[in-house]
Amino acid sequence: AVVATVCAFMFSDTPYALIERGFGQATYLAAFMLLLALLRDGAVTSPSVLKLGRYLTQRPPGQRYIAIHAGGHALGMILNFGALSLLGPLIQRGIKVDAETNPELAQWRERRQMSALVRGFSWIIAWSPTAVTQALVASVVSGSKPLVMAGIGFFISLGVAVIGWAEDRITGNRARATLAARDALPRPDMAVEPFPWQAFKRFGMVCAALAGISLVLIFATGAKVVPALMLASPVVTAVWIWIQYRSRPDQTAAAMIRISDIARTSVPAGSPEAVTLSAAGYIGIVAAGLSNAPLLANIAGLEAWSPITVYLAIMIIVPIASNLAMPPMLTVTFMGSLYSALPDSQLDPTLLATALALGWTLNLTASPFGATALILSRITGISGTTLSWRWNGKFTIATFLWAALVLGSINLLAG
Repeated sequence: AVVATVCAFMFSDTPYALIERGFGQATYLAAFMLLLALLRDGAVTSPSVLKLGRYLTQRPPGQRYIAIHAGGHALGMILNFGALSLLGPLIQRGIKVDAETNPELAQWRERRQMSALVRGFSWIIAWSPTAVTQALVASVVSGSKPLVMAGIGFFISLGVAVIGWAEDRITGNRARATLAARDALPRPDMAVEPFPWQAFKRFGMVCAALAGISLVLIFATGAKVVPALMLASPVVTAVWIWIQYRSRPDQTAAAMIRISDIARTSVPAGSPEAVTLSAAGYIGIVAAGLSNAPLLANIAGLEAWSPITVYLAIMIIVPIASNLAMPPMLTVTFMGSLYSALPDSQLDPTLLATALALGWTLNLTASPFGATALILSRITGISGTTLSWRWNGKFTIATFLWAALVLGSINLLAG
């Protein structure tokens, strides 16, 4: 970021305006990360969230993939990366008994359940308004429509769930054949717990409160969806924590102590991620401002490219760059900002923004340097290359083809 700032003063005709634009993006992203991360602090002490997490990881084989995929998807909307911290250890705890009596069975179950978590969690960023992707892409691609983007991403994510389930069935059949050949077939599953409806209702009330307060702010102030969520998050978190202490006589005092602890400990602990995110956004904005967009477009021969070719190329470039350890935040910011500087572009801004979001999503299952792989690797001890390349390589290729088909169809209809 310092180097980018120095270059702005050396090579830009309007360095102060460029730096101000970069700082605007940086502070927006830092505030997004810090404010929405507060929801995680309410969730980590919530008995309802813990009950839901345990239920998801204890499903019988026929239901387990969908349960963990959908659970990682839903919990990720509120907990963000905290969903990985919650469900990852629960999965490993659930297979611990198998690891002691049937290590090979445990390895197959760990692979299938971790893959379901990785896939379900990763695909929230294709559409969820609580994901940083939606906040960033909509801000760097001028003229894009966030609600349309979210709709396309949500539709694609439904197909991704089916693709993941089918791949899990194939993996399960291969696992059973391998275990049968070695006389290590799993024991019959024990009776499972009933669905925790009360926990589900309480968690649903938290989601409804977050959506309700956000809608009030949108209608009252004209704010956009993501800033409204950012403002609603601290309020919902504070009330959520206060309700968790309802059985104590000193409910309000205990809640205030907990909130104070979050302000003194949890928020500063999350600042490295916020600074990294904001710095990447700043570098992307400044680097794009220093680049000659028409010249780059001419060198790449973009005028001869059809729009769908550009969209598909973007979806490929983001995960490839991530495999080279280049953060998708920087790549997406740079490419989105370049588009805004191109004169008379024939690209549809909403489809371009969607392609950027989809590329970022694919990076999470395709790259060992993706945030999902890095966090789960630290929590579980499974290497990032195993989580991404070995367990999810074929899945990522299949989801790219599905996303490309949907985006191509929409582009054809729009044209």
